[in-house]
Amino acid sequence: MARGSDTRTRILKAAVELMGREGPGHFTASALAREVGVSKATLFHHFASLDDIPLAALEEVFMDAMTRLEDDDLPLKEYLKGMGREMEVIAHNEPFLNAYFVFFIKGIFDPRLRERLADGGFELHRQVMAALAHRLAPEEDAEAVARLVEVILDGMALHHLLMGDHEVLDRAWQRFIRLVGEAQTPAGRPRRTRSAGTGGPPRGTRPAPPTRRKKPKETS
Repeated sequence: MARGSDTRTRILKAAVELMGREGPGHFTASALAREVGVSKATLFHHFASLDDIPLAALEEVFMDAMTRLEDDDLPLKEYLKGMGREMEVIAHNEPFLNAYFVFFIKGIFDPRLRERLADGGFELHRQVMAALAHRLAPEEDAEAVARLVEVILDGMALHHLLMGDHEVLDRAWQRFIRLVGEAQTPAGRPRRTRSAGTGGPPRGTRPAPPTRRKKPKETS
């Protein structure tokens, strides 16, 4: 049992390295079997199709990262900081990052693969949403922040890969966390802004000056 698990792990690791190094055009069963040092029959003993292999590798990395963040006691800011740290580790794994974007580009032209990638993305979103749901209220805010987190981290990974501007991206991520945190009360509920008739004028406006009453003229 352990030997089979070890072979599967080696296949996943080799798939990421091969696709990240050579691109999708050279990602074949024969090339992967050579990379791992096994037969093609062994590959398909562990996986139903060639596309299943890098897909499983991507899912495993992201799900492992999410598992390390499973702590319901973490405040919102700390949870988001933890996500940033996990994504930073992934971003510094250049073969993985190459394979990640190459595989998604391949999915643009392959409807079946695109559907499977969408399913995987939905599962990841479900986990992020579940983690944010009890930290943000109302639910619409949790949904919006979950979507933003996923899009921002994807974009940061791509910028890191192309331009290597890690420090700039890290500062931007910390600023995003601060902005999200500032929009919340300590209890996790959005702050209420003042409105007319509920405790004073809106913030940033001056109250109208008091009107002076004219003194009545004295009659003789």
